[in-house]
Amino acid sequence: MNQHSIDQNTCAVASVVTGNYTPHAKMFYDYLATSNPSLRYVALVIGERERLAINLPPGPEWIFWDELFSNQERIDLASKYTAFELSCVARGRLHEFLWYENKATMWVVLDTDMVVLSSLKPLWKELPKYTGIITPHLTKPSKSARREFNSINAGVYNAGFLAFNRCNDSLDAIRWLKDRLEKYGYASQQRREMGLTDPVGFLFVDQIWLNFLPCYFDGFLARGLPEWNLGHWNLLDGTLTKAAESNEYLYDGRPVMIAHLSGIPKENPEYVSTYAPWYRESPNPVWADLAKDYLVRLGDASKASLMIGYCYRDLDPNTRQLQKSKDEEKTAASLPISQTASLPQKLLLKAVRGFQSPGKIVGGINLVSWQLKRAFQITKTIVINRGEDQIFRDHSENTFTSLAPCIGNYETYLVRQSILKAVMEAKDQFHGKLLDVGAGSSPYQELIMASGKISDYIKLDFASSDYHRGHELDLTWDGKTIPLDAGSIDTVFMTEVLEHVHKPGEMLREVRRVLKPGGIVFLTVPFTWPMHELPYDYHRFTPIALRAYLEEAGFDVKGIQLLGGWDHSFALQIGLWLTNASMGERKRKIAKLLAWPIYSHLIRKGENEFTRIRNHQMYIGLAVAATAGGT
Repeated sequence: MNQHSIDQNTCAVASVVTGNYTPHAKMFYDYLATSNPSLRYVALVIGERERLAINLPPGPEWIFWDELFSNQERIDLASKYTAFELSCVARGRLHEFLWYENKATMWVVLDTDMVVLSSLKPLWKELPKYTGIITPHLTKPSKSARREFNSINAGVYNAGFLAFNRCNDSLDAIRWLKDRLEKYGYASQQRREMGLTDPVGFLFVDQIWLNFLPCYFDGFLARGLPEWNLGHWNLLDGTLTKAAESNEYLYDGRPVMIAHLSGIPKENPEYVSTYAPWYRESPNPVWADLAKDYLVRLGDASKASLMIGYCYRDLDPNTRQLQKSKDEEKTAASLPISQTASLPQKLLLKAVRGFQSPGKIVGGINLVSWQLKRAFQITKTIVINRGEDQIFRDHSENTFTSLAPCIGNYETYLVRQSILKAVMEAKDQFHGKLLDVGAGSSPYQELIMASGKISDYIKLDFASSDYHRGHELDLTWDGKTIPLDAGSIDTVFMTEVLEHVHKPGEMLREVRRVLKPGGIVFLTVPFTWPMHELPYDYHRFTPIALRAYLEEAGFDVKGIQLLGGWDHSFALQIGLWLTNASMGERKRKIAKLLAWPIYSHLIRKGENEFTRIRNHQMYIGLAVAATAGGT
């Protein structure tokens, strides 16, 4: 179990919403910002960033599910589950994202029909002792078995509150929960009401699965304090009051941390919830006061935000069920591209219609032929007017620290630009004596020294390396032992070195030896790059592997940054092929000219691409800053 110290800067609150529920997330954030200022709030939107062509309200840290799920996964899940089910199913992937992202050491995922009324510090104080914390619906025997029956049917624990401490046990639990939710995340009652097939039965989306967490995984705490998650299920077990002077809500005299306003009867909020008819016999006016404030704030948030429709209504099972009866009245021969068609069906039908219009195909071929002919004419004009030397040389002022994308640096621009960006973001952490491992020509020395925080810049490399030819080294080494005393260095800097080391773990332990406790190591490694410097090219690292090597060597990893994404990786592959593939030099130059519009477009597009550590994510390389553990 990781016993993290309490620092609200490393804690987070998160939620999942469909596009039409973004005002709820904004309203949730406003409550949270009042009771827990500066606490990070992440809102996962079920919708693609590009499809939601709208400026979402400020405050929440908006992320989109195309950053966590592949395209095929999104299509499959949106076709399988209703919008309500999908917002619950995605919670497992959100927990996994928060675990791997490594910005938060502790977090809680809450529903957006909850309001955080007081400080979450009691949660952050308890959570480091456990793998996770869940809240039961009932915390004492009920006078009536009716409430207990509800808990049996809907789940012992409330899925609107699930907190995790970042540790290996929690990752195992998250992976299991994610698998169960994405495979069996059905809401039986809702499906029966809609007339949809219920493949499993006796499930209330994710709540039933929570029953198994404390059985399967060590270290789960069922926190039985109603004020941590106060809702219609436990409100009857105590007394809710409102302090006259502070306007603070109290439950049996204790501050209410989170109120869960599930199923508010808008006309009669004193009846607490449409899911709990027994409040008609015992209405709660204090809860009504809280609910009215919630509804007013939600109304304000809705007015301030443009309403976004659910993005996958054409794939939604309920929509397809309603459309099915209409489609049965139409003849199959008409081949309509209706809202009921899946994406593959739409593409197939469009292809069939295309073949029914051969003239369009011929016209398309003629258009492409004309464009190629015109491209060759433009290429010839450029070469004649500017000359080959001007076109094919690298126009960068400095090929490492002042780069310009051009035809002359197809191969190197994206890699060096991404490394430069990572160095610029990290250099303020560099201080004291700095050791540049694998220094070569030390291309970043001037940039790093400009901060004024470096007292000594020590260059280390293999004596036999060609990269430092013409440049003076301070030290050489054999790849095993750095010729420096233990704890003598404040910062270690190493770019594109670790992939050339046969046993990276041993090298990192040696780097740790020469660093002072709390010292910084900054390193980059490639991922999308051909074999080079053979026979000394051993590794390509994933973020998971790199973190493991660093932690095993005694480092505390602050964060791992993905350099580039899909667009830049594709552009780099184009550049590598144009530079290294077997072809005549005349053909190579023509190919470079013709590819430039595509390559430059990918560079621009990739600058705004959101990258996360997730399945199916592509990247150019990795950058990481870590501190030496110990005292």
